[in-house]
Amino acid sequence: MTTRYLGIVIPKNDYDKMLNPDKDTAVMFSIFEQTAKRIGITPCYFKLFQIKPNQDTIDAYVLGEDGYFLMNVPSPKVIYTRVLDYLPSSKKHIRSLQESGIKVFNVPNYDVEKYTIHQILYRDPSLRPYLPHTELLTPETLLMMMQKYDKLFLKPNYGECGRGAMKLEKNRDGWVLSYKIKGSIVLKKRFFKHTPSKIIFSRMEKTQYLIQEYIPLAKYYNKPFDMRVAAQKDEHGIFQVSAIMCKVAGSDDYLTNGAHGGKTYRLAEIAEVTNPSIPYEVLESKITSFGIYIAEYMNTVYPHIADLGFDIGVTKKGKPYFVECNFISDYVGGLIKNGEILHKDFLPIFSTPIEYAGYLFTKYDLT
Repeated sequence: MTTRYLGIVIPKNDYDKMLNPDKDTAVMFSIFEQTAKRIGITPCYFKLFQIKPNQDTIDAYVLGEDGYFLMNVPSPKVIYTRVLDYLPSSKKHIRSLQESGIKVFNVPNYDVEKYTIHQILYRDPSLRPYLPHTELLTPETLLMMMQKYDKLFLKPNYGECGRGAMKLEKNRDGWVLSYKIKGSIVLKKRFFKHTPSKIIFSRMEKTQYLIQEYIPLAKYYNKPFDMRVAAQKDEHGIFQVSAIMCKVAGSDDYLTNGAHGGKTYRLAEIAEVTNPSIPYEVLESKITSFGIYIAEYMNTVYPHIADLGFDIGVTKKGKPYFVECNFISDYVGGLIKNGEILHKDFLPIFSTPIEYAGYLFTKYDLT
């Protein structure tokens, strides 16, 4: 029987450590391998530009008895991209692979700018009530939003893990700007009365920012939280919510990311505290339906997406708000600790994309 190879495009950092991956990444790879074995496919791992259109074979990492080793294998006919790369050359390369007949999924493989996603979702009138008022940050929009709202959130238009995000809050004496400097998790604050802090303008000059109204989200013991909702295409080729990961900020912080001290919980663990007036099943169903609706709508714009992670907030009354979209749903550092996945409920986040790959092999009769 011919071996069906699933190509998994991984970042350079992971590729360079394939002979000795760190134990958390190894857990993710192990879930990939177990799922693939169950459905009769074999993962092989490589960097994006290693594979070329119409080439017969590729040198890729494959799992053997003693770990991963480089092996020359037939070029895979299905590829799952797990890299975020906004370079035009990457988009062009993926397009050339698709034109050669390779089924590449989870495209775009780059982080689309946050404001672009906001504009796409805003086209749907039914989604508008669930989108925070959002503008590109300029001196004019800053003053306009400060006149309209008492709390604002400022974040880079392109970026990950909450880096560069700032909170602006009005008090009786003026305004308080909360922010962090690069490489630090220590929260700093600056006070001003009328003229906005120079820190805002300094960052605007270096990076394009968004400014958003600050939604009054539900809290977990007075700590802000949001959810990473994994919306993924499954073994039938349709979107499902594989898991909901709740990210709770550390004490006195406004960022929920693990890189800033946030902790990961299941919704079932915290819903009784965050939304006590709403039955858990009702809240979960509402978040799930919301995530699937957004995924299916985005699929009309990006038809080759399959592994999305929506950051979604919810008010105390249970109204969901879209925060932003990640084009890879999982974040290993928040779900796997010391070589152990935090909960079995998070396993489908890693297994579902592999099952979707199996669906593509079957649908297109690929060997």
